[in-house]
Amino acid sequence: MTTDGARTRWGPVAARASPAVPVLCVLAVVLMHVEGGRTSLGVVLAGGLPVILLVAVVAALLPWRHRRWWRLALVASLPASQVSLLDHPVADGRQVPPDSPTITVATLNTAWAGPTDAELVDPAEGADVLALREWAPDRTDGRGRALGPQWRLADSDHDDYIGADVDVWVRAPRRVVASEPLAGRQPGSVLRLRSGDTEVSVIGTRLQNPAFFAAERWGEGLDSLRTATQGTDGPVVVLGDLNAPPSAVAFRDFVRRSGVRDCTTQLGAGFPGTRGRTRGAGFAPVPIDHVLTRDATCTDLVVTRERGSDHRALTATVALD
Repeated sequence: MTTDGARTRWGPVAARASPAVPVLCVLAVVLMHVEGGRTSLGVVLAGGLPVILLVAVVAALLPWRHRRWWRLALVASLPASQVSLLDHPVADGRQVPPDSPTITVATLNTAWAGPTDAELVDPAEGADVLALREWAPDRTDGRGRALGPQWRLADSDHDDYIGADVDVWVRAPRRVVASEPLAGRQPGSVLRLRSGDTEVSVIGTRLQNPAFFAAERWGEGLDSLRTATQGTDGPVVVLGDLNAPPSAVAFRDFVRRSGVRDCTTQLGAGFPGTRGRTRGAGFAPVPIDHVLTRDATCTDLVVTRERGSDHRALTATVALD
């Protein structure tokens, strides 16, 4: 009797209190937009958006009979606020002429050079450009020997915030004809590459992790990339660990204002995760590594698990329009 009575008392209380959960979920989405999304909390909440949406739906549907329409309105407002993300699971369908020149780029956050030199040969297989972030500078000579004589280190910039390098390697016959450092404290350069009559600008970099109270520096990195892309003519490819889930408000603003497009958007690839909790993790749900293009079209994107890193390697084939 006592147990039944307790259930009777707590049932209505739970039903009345449960609308607070979707309300909190709506509040979380609102907080994503504070200061244009350039806060540590805003980016963390953006990364957890799938969980926020799931919690809101469950909280709205379980006690279905209590304040039904209000619950539905709350839950409907959440996906409605993320309509701009619908382009990720739907391919552009853009047709590329069969004779278009292409470039294949690969990028990996090595987590302070966790993979061995032999393991790092795999991401470079078939690639023209290899961008490595969080790279240990004392490993560079060994890296060059493992890649072979057709590769050269085109750019190496020290990331003083985390004490690691951002390196970009280029394979012959492509060569660097111009190099311009990124503005501010952002590691990396705009490399103008040429092969025959074809030129393309490639930017390999890593933005600081805003989740560790570096949101201001992360935002400055986005500004630096936007300045670089807007000041560059012709096809541009940006690749690296941008520490930005596609739902991050500031990242979406950067994409819109820079005129770049994520390869996942172009191919309708959805939101492939690129970072897990441990090196070589079988589950890497956080989509923070990107390949983006302007005046060029992604025709293929492969996400590969690397045993020595907590990040996935991205390899993209890009047609130069």
